[in-house]
Amino acid sequence: MVDTDATFTQLHNSYIVVPTNRGFILVNQQLAHERILYERFTASSQGKKIAAQQSLFPVTLTLSTADAVLLEELRLDLNDLGYLVEPFGQGSFVIQGTPADLAPGYEKQTIENLLEQYKHFSSELKFSRREKITRSLALQQSVKAGTSLGQKEMQSLVEELFQCSQPNMTANGSPTYIEFKKDYLEKLFTR
Repeated sequence: MVDTDATFTQLHNSYIVVPTNRGFILVNQQLAHERILYERFTASSQGKKIAAQQSLFPVTLTLSTADAVLLEELRLDLNDLGYLVEPFGQGSFVIQGTPADLAPGYEKQTIENLLEQYKHFSSELKFSRREKITRSLALQQSVKAGTSLGQKEMQSLVEELFQCSQPNMTANGSPTYIEFKKDYLEKLFTR
């Protein structure tokens, strides 16, 4: 369906126009990347542990008592997902490493945001602890709207998206792309 040799175009630093043999698809880069990460994190719970890289400069995180207890509960799952978090005493933790493919510098913010989102998800009993963590990290680590991508980055993102078991939507049901078929486009411009 997707011609990976074709040139992709980025619109508004948020969408990728991908030519197909039937027309084109418009990919939302953030939602597509969120889907890719979600499936990668889900696979880690089935034995495919995510590679971690040791931080050159570990980050210390000091939390409230309630958040420290929560982080201690989540710590082993986070380690499986590539976050090497160790207790440091009195509500403090040291982030010793992060997933290998994650840009450094956002470790503290990611963990703090994860805790807030996890508390938000707590009211949704249908999600397991691991599912809540997976959804939160996929949302946080996805490439954001407004980020300029090069041709190789766009191609890689689209290829990875279509390798997903369910490429057409995020875990929460938002569409990752919309397809525009050639016959539909021709009908729009008929005289």
